[in-house]
Amino acid sequence: MEVFHALAILAVISGGVISAFTARRPTRFAMWATAYLVLVVGVIQAGFVISWQSLMLPASWPAILAFSLFNIGNGAVIYGRWLKGKKEAARYTVYLGGALIAISMVILGILSISVPITWEHSGFLALAVVILVSMPIGLILSARPHKH
Repeated sequence: MEVFHALAILAVISGGVISAFTARRPTRFAMWATAYLVLVVGVIQAGFVISWQSLMLPASWPAILAFSLFNIGNGAVIYGRWLKGKKEAARYTVYLGGALIAISMVILGILSISVPITWEHSGFLALAVVILVSMPIGLILSARPHKH
């Protein structure tokens, strides 16, 4: 799980670097990518990893798969948003990323069922549900054309 914790930290740092480099001429994508990297890829992933470790859940291959899908899905969402307006496939790349993130949340939720219900476990499941509920909303919003 340390790898995913490191990826979360790297995402927060990357968001800061993007923000610093684009501060003079911010674009809609750069501002969105900064927030997405910091909040979703960084903070939320760190929350999941820390919760996973505090619940003393094993770093089993399904857990590693779920965290990997979360990262691959986020990569697809970011890449699809970057392609937006350049290629028709951009929308489907974002949808694929969203689906991978949703699958990762379901896997993590199922894997955590073996743990007794505590406040920590409830928080972990609540975070997974928030991601599952907000994912379709984000996908719908990202599919809308932007007004400049």
